This record gives sequence, C-alpha cells and structure tokens, in this order.
Amino acid sequence: MTEHSKAGDARKGLIGAIKGRAKEIVGAIAKNDSLTAEGELEQAQARDRKEASVAEALADAEAQQARVEVTNAKLDSVDARNGVDAQTAAAKSIVETEQAAQKAAAAQAAQRAAAQESVQAEAQAQREVQQASAEEQANVRAADEMVSDALADHQTATANAAKARAKADELRAQADVVPGNTDLP
Repeated sequence: MTEHSKAGDARKGLIGAIKGRAKEIVGAIAKNDSLTAEGELEQAQARDRKEASVAEALADAEAQQARVEVTNAKLDSVDARNGVDAQTAAAKSIVETEQAAQKAAAAQAAQRAAAQESVQAEAQAQREVQQASAEEQANVRAADEMVSDALADHQTATANAAKARAKADELRAQADVVPGNTDLP
C-alpha cells in the first residue's frame, strides 16, 4: 500500500469517526435510535479501519526489518569468507616461507640431516595446511549457518507480515461490509 493510500485511509477513518459521532449526537438529541446506532456503527468502522492501518504499518515495518537483517547477514557472510580466504593465503605464505628456510638450512647440513629435516618440514607444512583448511571449512560452515538463520528469520518475518496484512485486509473488508447493514436497531 502506498503512502498516498495510507493517508487516504487515515482521512477516511477520521472523517468516518467524526460523521459517526455527529450522527450519534444528532440521533441522541432527536431521540432517533436508528441514527444513533448508525453513528455508533460508523465510529466502530473507523476504529476497525484504523486498527487495520496500524496492523499493516507494523507488517510493513517487520518486512523491512527482515530485509535489512538478510542483507546484513549476507554482508557478514561475505566478510567472513573474505577473512577466511585472507587467513588461508597468509597461512599458505607462512608455510611456504618456512619450507624455503628449512630447505636452505638442510642444504648446508649433511645430506642425511637435510633429508630428515626436509621430511619433517613437509609433514609440518602439510599439517598446518590441513589445519588451515579445516579452520576455513569451519568458518565457511559458520557463515552458511548465519545465512541460513537469517533466511529463516526473514521467512518467519515475511510470514508474520503476510498474516498481519491478511488480518488488516480482513478487518478492512469487515469494515467495508458493515455499512450495508443500515437497518440495524
């Protein structure tokens, strides 16, 4: 619903409440129970229309909040993945630097010591790469869970907003149907 139609509904509600109050007062003064009842009915319709407008505004606000939360979760996920990629690259660079240093030291030592140190350095590098990979996978899973949670929150908020809109439409429909019953006592 646009802001223009929301303002129009608010005006209709105010005018309906004023007209209803006026009819109620005139009916009471003129001792016309039908006019008094019609005035009370118009006031009730105005209240219902106002409640429907409020419910719809709340639903719109909740839907907007849910969209903001999803966007923030997506941004957090991208940031987390970028951080994981940067950590992985840094860990890989460190491992490569350590391997080069170990190889240089091994070349200066005896061939047997160099071979032993090289094997140990490679094993250590492989463990660090595996550990970095495991950490990266854990961070990616955590980021995916955040996105899933945000999407679930969004879906819940969207469902709540839809329910609130449906309720607002129902109240509005009820308010629009009631004026036809002017032969109330």
